[in-house]
Amino acid sequence: MVHAKRAFSLLALSVWVAIAMPADGQSGPGGSNPDKLLGAWEKQLVLPQKVSGRLAWAQRRLQPAGLRKLEKMGRTVAPAVAAGNDFDSLRAQAEREVTASFAGLSHMDVSEAAFIVLSMATKDMDDDIRMIMAEIKAMNAAKQKMRELVKELNAWISQEMAKHQGSEDINNEEAAGSKTKTNAARPTAKATASPPRRITLETKASPVIHLEYVKTPVIPPLPPRNPGLTVSSLKSLQDDLKGNLDGMNEMSEMTSLRLQMTMDRRSKFIETLSNIMKKSSTTQEKLVQNIK
Repeated sequence: MVHAKRAFSLLALSVWVAIAMPADGQSGPGGSNPDKLLGAWEKQLVLPQKVSGRLAWAQRRLQPAGLRKLEKMGRTVAPAVAAGNDFDSLRAQAEREVTASFAGLSHMDVSEAAFIVLSMATKDMDDDIRMIMAEIKAMNAAKQKMRELVKELNAWISQEMAKHQGSEDINNEEAAGSKTKTNAARPTAKATASPPRRITLETKASPVIHLEYVKTPVIPPLPPRNPGLTVSSLKSLQDDLKGNLDGMNEMSEMTSLRLQMTMDRRSKFIETLSNIMKKSSTTQEKLVQNIK
């Protein structure tokens, strides 16, 4: 089972690379230019005029109680939209819920109300996507901070190694130092850099479409510049930071992959919804009377 999950992860990551790697070699949200693809996705989160117009009409004309019922239906349908269910089944699901909630609607009115539900589902999906995009940006900033800490620590290690240039074994500098002055007072023990608490990456799900993402962790600072810190303890600290960074990279790439797949499904759904709305009749006044 573990091997199967690992194989899926590798396959998913390879698909992500194929999808998100533009022709100029710049990488997507998990790579060297993380904001480029996110910016392109954000520009797509605009509802077509026909869809946004239907939502505006519903908010303006429908009674609050009926509007709340439709909004609740939209939240129910939204996860299936994000999962890529086919449009006909989504429309049928919306029509069933409308029929069960509102008596006296004609087939045309049910169809019109179902389109409002699907429009609301799209808006809810977009709200979740925006939230996850914000989390990806925060994760990218956290990873950049972690890279800067690793770089700073590398310079720190180089400075400490330069101080012990003549030593045969830097890791044994305490023992070597204790032999240089036989009459001197026993030197105090060298300080050690406490490794940072291993960052535990928390996977959460967005509130409506239940899309999994990784919560951005708090990045711990480096220890104070204590001259007593040994090179070996600093190297151990650096290894811990690099391990944390590798874990953050892997998990954020999976989040970006899930988001890419959701954006592709959203694009197809929006296109179909918009095209069918263009052919549908204007919203009936009878709908206003019965949606309550």
